[in-house]
Amino acid sequence: MTKIAPVSYMRAHLPEMISSLSKRKNGRIIITRNGTVSAVLVSPEELETLEVLADKKLMLSLLKAEEDERANRLVAHEDIFK
Repeated sequence: MTKIAPVSYMRAHLPEMISSLSKRKNGRIIITRNGTVSAVLVSPEELETLEVLADKKLMLSLLKAEEDERANRLVAHEDIFK
């Protein structure tokens, strides 16, 4: 769930806002200044997800792996390292 908070509130309540992010694992807090979005605070898990989604090569590799799994084109770990 996304929260919206003005920068003045964030300044006064930063520790508890960070704590709420770490409890939600996939949250973000939109920080506003004078009613306009000026920053976004995200949890480490959310940042990791965004980085993976932004990596085109990695995403294509993951999609291919899922396709291989659906088509049953898998090789056992033991067979590779005999």
